[in-house]
Amino acid sequence: MNLLRYTVVFLVATSLAQTTIAQQQRSSSELLKHYVQARTVFLATKDGNHASFQLTYRQPETLYLPGDTVRSWLEGLEHKRLMDALPEPIPLFTVSSWEKISTVRAQAYDKDFRSTQWAFTGSSSRSPIDTMRTAEVRSRFESAFGAPTLTLAELPDTEGLEREEIIQFEYWFLLNDSIRVAVLDVNGPWDRGVVLAADQRVRNHLPIIKQDFLERMVTEAQRAPFTDYYYNWDRRSWYLTGFDGASFFDRRIEAPDMTAGRPGPFQTIEPVLLPAANEPN
Repeated sequence: MNLLRYTVVFLVATSLAQTTIAQQQRSSSELLKHYVQARTVFLATKDGNHASFQLTYRQPETLYLPGDTVRSWLEGLEHKRLMDALPEPIPLFTVSSWEKISTVRAQAYDKDFRSTQWAFTGSSSRSPIDTMRTAEVRSRFESAFGAPTLTLAELPDTEGLEREEIIQFEYWFLLNDSIRVAVLDVNGPWDRGVVLAADQRVRNHLPIIKQDFLERMVTEAQRAPFTDYYYNWDRRSWYLTGFDGASFFDRRIEAPDMTAGRPGPFQTIEPVLLPAANEPN
């Protein structure tokens, strides 16, 4: 019985001793850990103050791994989405040849030109040909291309037409052997610029046609004499308009006899005073 009691006492004492030793070891470990942390902070602060700078903050960077196939797939989808959102590119286009349709040949091409679905560019931009007076453009056309394909002399019953139906002159062209192009004066010689029209199938190329063909030809050409009939729909009046080689002129006339065709290049008619600056109403 005494042996059992001593044994229990011994086990309890041993357990208490082991617990005390474990607590002492844990306290020593925590103290050492705390000391290491404090020492690290102290040394880092000391080194930073000694170098007189602080490390700047940097955003985290993504590491790209060669085997990251999911990322490559997602980037491919995004690239396709952006490419599909872009407008269709305008194909390259150049004017390699041109041919003006003469008045004599106009009848042979009349059906094709009258049935063409046209795309237009007006004179609302600030290009040289758009700011040039229409009479000036007409004079340079005469030098570069010769006489117009059609004028009022070929237009029957001009006085019975509506304003938008009256075209003062037309130049017809075939570009690159097959592209139908027309240049029109719809407002008369007192206005500025002309209207360019082309087959709507090449509507995206109109700026190139205007710049590389029309403007280049006109701006490089010299003035040439011409004489046209002009009908002012607002005043219901006829004029002889043109360039005599030295100056432009506008002369009011009686309704001309269109059966005689176009006016002669140096037809002389007494001038009639026009409004200031020859501007339309």
